[in-house]
Amino acid sequence: MRGAFMVRPGHPLTTGGAATSFDKVLRYPIASTPLSDEVARVLVERYGSLAHPDDCVTLQCEEVASLVDVARRSDTVLLAIRAAAPDLVELKLQPELAATARFALVTLKRRTLPPGLAVVRDLMGQLLIDAPA
Repeated sequence: MRGAFMVRPGHPLTTGGAATSFDKVLRYPIASTPLSDEVARVLVERYGSLAHPDDCVTLQCEEVASLVDVARRSDTVLLAIRAAAPDLVELKLQPELAATARFALVTLKRRTLPPGLAVVRDLMGQLLIDAPA
C-alpha cells in the first residue's frame, strides 16, 4: 500500500498548493509507526540523512489510529499508508515519496490452519488495497 506524509486540513504546509520540501516538513513533529529498514533507506535516499526515521520521527506508536488522531488535532505530520487516514490531506513533496508498505499473513508449515483464516484472507484481499488516486 502506498505511503504518504499527511496533515490535517488547514495545516500550514497545505497553503500555496505547490509541492513542499522535506526541510519544511521537518519544522513540524512527525508521527509514524515503526518503519522498516527499507523505508528508512528510501527516505534517506530521497530526502537526505535527516530523513532517517531515527532522526526525524518524534512520535512513534504501533497503533496507527492513535497517530491519525494526533495528526487530526495538531500540526503533527503523519507518515503512514495513505489509506489509514483518508480525511487527512496528503502532502506533495518534491521529490515524491514513492514508498509502499507490504502486508502479509504468515502461517506455519505442517500446522492446521484456523477455521476462520479463509475469511481473514478474503478480508485482507478486499481491504488492503489502495483507493484510486
